Amino acid sequence: MSTQPLLGTISGQSGNRDEDRSQTGSLATFLSIFHGGLVAPDSTTLDSLQAILNESDDALRDDLTERWRDHKLQELNFVGTVGALLAACLSSTGSWPDVLDNGRKQPWSIRACWYIGLVFALFAVLTALQQSLRLHRLSAHREGLKWIRKSMTGEKTGGEVRVRTWQVYAWQASLVFLVAAVICLVAGILVLVWVSTEFGPDKKPEDGWWDDSAKMAITFTVVVVVSLVMFLLTQATLAMEGIKR
Repeated sequence: MSTQPLLGTISGQSGNRDEDRSQTGSLATFLSIFHGGLVAPDSTTLDSLQAILNESDDALRDDLTERWRDHKLQELNFVGTVGALLAACLSSTGSWPDVLDNGRKQPWSIRACWYIGLVFALFAVLTALQQSLRLHRLSAHREGLKWIRKSMTGEKTGGEVRVRTWQVYAWQASLVFLVAAVICLVAGILVLVWVSTEFGPDKKPEDGWWDDSAKMAITFTVVVVVSLVMFLLTQATLAMEGIKR
């Protein structure tokens, strides 16, 4: 009896499993952008801290800690600068006219969205400032590098020291506030441009819906969607290397 059909079946099943793994990996790559990369612990944040805490050589451990501290200070400085600019942008929305082109007044939700974004932007700056001062003050101490590592040291499992998860999230809090502020700004503008397309005292149904406000709303929405898709694809490609590893 020939064994070829049996081998062929096994080969086909193996190929199907490989294809399933490929599809699962692609899905995991896409979903990873929601729990890693920009604001959450992943290979660019958690792994570097794991390497610091589990390094056996004292000199190399101190060197890695210094490098992490210096890069974190640069990151916090950048977030603080961008947060201040974003706060200024959100503050300027208060001078925008309340009456829209169609004669309607701005809904309260638009102003609330922008003011919430302003709070997020200010707290992004405040958090970045607080963490920068903490790192500078710790670095001025003789045992500063040791204290930085000690604040992040968690339980030891399987012979490996684990990082405190909440510490990792805490050091990214300023970036979380910054992203939330951007979302509030864009969301408020989206609501504003679409409310402007509704019929009102200065826009009668007999005049038709397709006017300059409608054209602007469509154009702005398309640009936002395209930008969001490009952003998600960029995040997915950045996360792909960590998943394939």
